[in-house]
Amino acid sequence: MKAKTLLIAAAALAAGIMTSQAQVYSQNIVGYINVALTNASGFTLVANQLDVDGTGKNNSIYTAVGTNLPSGSKVEAWNGSSFKISTFNGVAWSLNNLIVSNAMNPGSGFYIFVPSPTNVTFVGNVITGTNTYPIPAGFTLVSPSGPVVGGIQTALGYNPSVNDQVEVWNGLSYKIHTYNGSAWNGGGEPVFSVGESVFLHAANNTNWTQVLNVQ
Repeated sequence: MKAKTLLIAAAALAAGIMTSQAQVYSQNIVGYINVALTNASGFTLVANQLDVDGTGKNNSIYTAVGTNLPSGSKVEAWNGSSFKISTFNGVAWSLNNLIVSNAMNPGSGFYIFVPSPTNVTFVGNVITGTNTYPIPAGFTLVSPSGPVVGGIQTALGYNPSVNDQVEVWNGLSYKIHTYNGSAWNGGGEPVFSVGESVFLHAANNTNWTQVLNVQ
């Protein structure tokens, strides 16, 4: 998966109260992520890592994916036991406000099927600060909550349990990484690209606390 990210400091300095003792700043980061949808099978496992309103909770299929994909494209969102499927007819999606287990929100993920290679562009706000995401035992589609790259444990702060598995989709099949208590079997620690999500099979209910601080 190839992704190009542009983050723009939209309001690095806001008009605030300034005295000889203190300066008040406000920061809001907005931008876009282009993700190439070129897999041979037509399916790409993606993540919307930019948020429509800065809350991290209210993204829909229209605010996340939009209407610029080819007719016949599909979004498949995992609800914890099965997929919810929405099809695009060139004008509208068959499920108008698809939010299944927060699939369209930062920190989650979903499949996009396209009948021919194209790109999807995610636009919105970067979720910054410290945020905690509940991870139930079993299969969950997860991603970093911001447009960052790195290992799920060493760079992105996930604390794995013994027998946790991460399944990384390569366009045709899954590569499975299993945590044995001290290391990841199956090719080493899973590493995220921007705009990518993976299936996490958690051995136990847990939380994933992610920290994204902007200097």
